[in-house]
Amino acid sequence: MRDVAELARVSPASVSNYFHKPRKLSDATRQRIQQAVDALGFVPNDAARTLRTGVSPVIGYIAFELAGATTPEIAAAIERRVSAEGMYMLMANDTGSEQRERSYLQLFAKQLVSGVIIAPVGNVEAELARMRSFGIASVLSARHAESPEQASVSIDHVAGGKLAAAHLVELGRKRIGFVSSSLALKQVADRLNGALSAVHSAPGVTLEVIPVPERSVEAGIACADAIARRPPSERPDALFCANDLLAIGVVQAFVSSKVVSVPSDIAVVGYDDIEFARSTIVPLTTIRTPHAELGTAAADLLFAEIDALGSAGERGTPHLPRPQIEFSPELVVRASTVRQ
Repeated sequence: MRDVAELARVSPASVSNYFHKPRKLSDATRQRIQQAVDALGFVPNDAARTLRTGVSPVIGYIAFELAGATTPEIAAAIERRVSAEGMYMLMANDTGSEQRERSYLQLFAKQLVSGVIIAPVGNVEAELARMRSFGIASVLSARHAESPEQASVSIDHVAGGKLAAAHLVELGRKRIGFVSSSLALKQVADRLNGALSAVHSAPGVTLEVIPVPERSVEAGIACADAIARRPPSERPDALFCANDLLAIGVVQAFVSSKVVSVPSDIAVVGYDDIEFARSTIVPLTTIRTPHAELGTAAADLLFAEIDALGSAGERGTPHLPRPQIEFSPELVVRASTVRQ
């Protein structure tokens, strides 16, 4: 680093800022340092820097649905915030496996990352508490923490499920189907529980859980085909799908079959309000959740947690309770439930 500084005619501190806080430097200074780095073939040793300073320029992000419709927007928002701090994000996909999830947490702990944001499959709060004890901050994303010691950013999915089912009840629908996979996933279970609360308060309304193997467009198509093959008296008159991908597949299959009309025969509600929800063949009524806002809030909270751990002293823990932010979803009504 001193050789690079000498060749670029800058201080070693400027070279350090070039790699870790480039916004502090002018364009001309960055260009001179880049030329010196290229000429010398210099590669900084972040592992050695972390051991020496105790500060890593890396945070980890673990998602349970890397290919999910909302994950890219959340991840992009986190990355923008991390980049603005002159740091870097390593992203991992646990493929819905609790074992894989814990393996990634152990890997990030071994790498001494500064912090971890995780949208968990299982309950990882005990593991995150252990990581905090040796200085790694953490934020639960898309799930409300159970412990007051754990920072989290979440969405009130119980309220979202209640909004969806209450809308269908208000339209006079009596036989509601809830379409989803992985009811063991808390975020999905919360949506079902919210829908059940609305149904239980409405006399004469029933709710049928319709399982599918995955929350995808293809699974939605297969589900709709199976429902269309039922006798009309045995079909639900409304479907609440656990995400928009399922709902888009359902609507697509019903329209193609010409057996079931949307929304006359079966009204359809999705969840998330992804970009394609408004542009389907029948625009989709859905529950809007703030994806980018959630990602930004999770990153902001993680940096606050990193600072709190630092101010608490070596191997210390910040004062309780930790922040637990919860966003409220909203109902967006389109033609899949109300003709427009």
